[in-house]
Amino acid sequence: MRQLSLSRGLGLAAIVLFLLSPSSRAGKKELEAIAKLQAEVLILQRQLRDLQESFDRSNGQWLALLGQIGENVAALQRTLSALQQTLGETQTRTGSLFTQMDSRLTTMEMHLRTTSEHLVQLHDRIAALAESLAQAQRRAATIDPTDPIQLFSAAYGEYLKGNYELALDQFRQYVQRFPALETTDNAQYWIGECLYSLGRYEDAVAEFDALLRTYPQSDKALAARLKKALALLELGHREEAIAELRLVARHPLPSNEVNAARQRLQQLGVPIEEPRPTTPRRRR
Repeated sequence: MRQLSLSRGLGLAAIVLFLLSPSSRAGKKELEAIAKLQAEVLILQRQLRDLQESFDRSNGQWLALLGQIGENVAALQRTLSALQQTLGETQTRTGSLFTQMDSRLTTMEMHLRTTSEHLVQLHDRIAALAESLAQAQRRAATIDPTDPIQLFSAAYGEYLKGNYELALDQFRQYVQRFPALETTDNAQYWIGECLYSLGRYEDAVAEFDALLRTYPQSDKALAARLKKALALLELGHREEAIAELRLVARHPLPSNEVNAARQRLQQLGVPIEEPRPTTPRRRR
């Protein structure tokens, strides 16, 4: 359109030049036509200038719009990149959490399996203990408490099986029912042994003292004194225990109790004989 307007303007200019040349003898009508053409040329030039300005403005607006669109696209790309990075980090964290959860679940499953196995074993032990208790009760029911041989044998059998509470009860029955028999001191000794095995050391010391006081000539006296010393060590009464061990270790007749007492004194770093206090010499 711009080229067409320019061609029309050049054509009109050529006509004007032709009519103004000396060789032309135009009349009044021709002059009017020329003036009219000049006016049209001016109008066309104004229109051409307006079109140019309008085109320049439109072109600037389009360039500004394209620049804004470009900035928006760049911002959207940055936002999209940030979202993709955040998504990647979230996926990484989620994967790590799933891995940790899976590991913890596996560990918990192993612990539960182990606990279940322990519970089964504990149940079996309880069942075995219940059966042992039932058997002991059946045996106790068949024991004649007036027969010292049956009662002592039953009590000692329960001690060997580790049923210390039941053995303790039966040995005490024996001492109460048969206080004057030759084996009563043995029953008294085993009362102390049962209490020692149960960890009731103070009660064990008291029972061993009862044997030593009531049956000083008993063949269990030396063993009772040794076990009393060991119970005193468990209670932290070191000096009293050492005194009892020395009494056993100095016994004139060799025995297992004497050897055990000497070994225990050696472990404690204590001599068998008590050191004599040194008296200062008098000056002459």
